[in-house]
Amino acid sequence: MRYYSIFFFLLVFSMLSCNGRDRALETNKERLLNNPLSVADLEIIKFVPENHIRSVTDTLLDTKTNVQVSYYSSPNKSVIVLNKNNKHNQNIKTHYREFESEIKVFKNDKLLFLGILNKDHFITNEQSFWKNAILQYVWLDAFQSSDNNYKLYCSFLIPETDKYKMYSIHFNNSGEKTIKLIETS
Repeated sequence: MRYYSIFFFLLVFSMLSCNGRDRALETNKERLLNNPLSVADLEIIKFVPENHIRSVTDTLLDTKTNVQVSYYSSPNKSVIVLNKNNKHNQNIKTHYREFESEIKVFKNDKLLFLGILNKDHFITNEQSFWKNAILQYVWLDAFQSSDNNYKLYCSFLIPETDKYKMYSIHFNNSGEKTIKLIETS
């Protein structure tokens, strides 16, 4: 019985001495630095945009011709930008979703042309630009388009920089297209 009381006394003593008094005077910053799972070791992953985006612009050129330009984010393609600019020196990995555009031309409610526009159609010798670029805008120039010839503009941008390229695209009802670089930085 004597051993049980000694064991019980040691058990109660050890429980009462482990109440965290030694950490009560530490600041949150000191606790965080002493923690083996430091904030600096965390990697923050962000997606821009966070959710899937789809925009459809429907343009009537005349009573017979209708052009639909759909602009949407690709769910499985992205450009990754790494930053360490956080105040805790954390790794921030930002995924900028790539975009594509689908162009449909209807004449008398009959589909004449369907095409997908993405950066694969524009890749030239500048691999460093195209590796990090995303499709930024696509729009139809209704004033320079007719019922057989259509003019679109599109621009590509490298996220978090001022580097971009802008193109004009001419195509007709049979799908023949001409791409011309207009502006670059």
